[in-house]
Amino acid sequence: MEVTTNSLLMYLGFAGVCIAAGIALTGWNSARTFAAVVRIFGWLLLVLGSGLAAAIAALQLTGRLGPAQLWFRAPSFYLAAALLLTVVTWWFRRRFDHPHARLIRYGLPALAVGFVALASFLHRIDGHSAPLSALLPTFGTAAPEIRFIAAGGERRTLADYRGKVVLVNFWATWCAPCRKEMPMLSDAQSEFRKDGLVVIYLSLEEPDVLEAFLRTNHFDGVQGRLDKADDYYRAGQIYPLSYLISRDGRVAKRWSGRPAEDWLRESIRGEL
Repeated sequence: MEVTTNSLLMYLGFAGVCIAAGIALTGWNSARTFAAVVRIFGWLLLVLGSGLAAAIAALQLTGRLGPAQLWFRAPSFYLAAALLLTVVTWWFRRRFDHPHARLIRYGLPALAVGFVALASFLHRIDGHSAPLSALLPTFGTAAPEIRFIAAGGERRTLADYRGKVVLVNFWATWCAPCRKEMPMLSDAQSEFRKDGLVVIYLSLEEPDVLEAFLRTNHFDGVQGRLDKADDYYRAGQIYPLSYLISRDGRVAKRWSGRPAEDWLRESIRGEL
């Protein structure tokens, strides 16, 4: 699922309004009969705003909004975190006139944290989650060597392409998201070939399986087969998985799944 930054900022603006209104209304101390209704409405607004901010932050932490909106790349994540921090600060500083005030003050946040931990655990074991490494900054790590067999049986290495911008894509013939992403990578290869981009498609499948697939599916770039890649690449653990490597051999970006086309082009241009 791809969401634009402007859309996320609009959602978070709405969440911020709900949180501010909720904090104001929950403190309504009027003696009028409808005061209790106002406070209940305030709590509903507070829960709505906090839940929306938390959902956006969680989706960005888990990469469900696409690589362009991963938490360390997206300003909206830090806005969502600031809204949640505001709510937490308010919660621990507000006065509770209740015989079980300590239980409420600490118990509800503990329950929320437990729920988030359980949801995160279930998310990680569903078999479709991106590797944790794909959800973290690359820190400009030097790309470990890759040895593969190119079409025609020629043995090649990643080092052979030093001085080029290399996009390494791990894929499989049975992977529907791979087949959806590869034409876009092929178009990028055609567009940026003269500028120094090389797209390398790597699969761990048997040669006859690959040959049968590639006879009817052509993608610009270098097709290759490998038996094993360095553990850094998490090859074979999830598909598709891509790495954009700079001219000096450092990992500039990595992502799992089909990115937004504009984001892919901007990322490539940034390294050319």
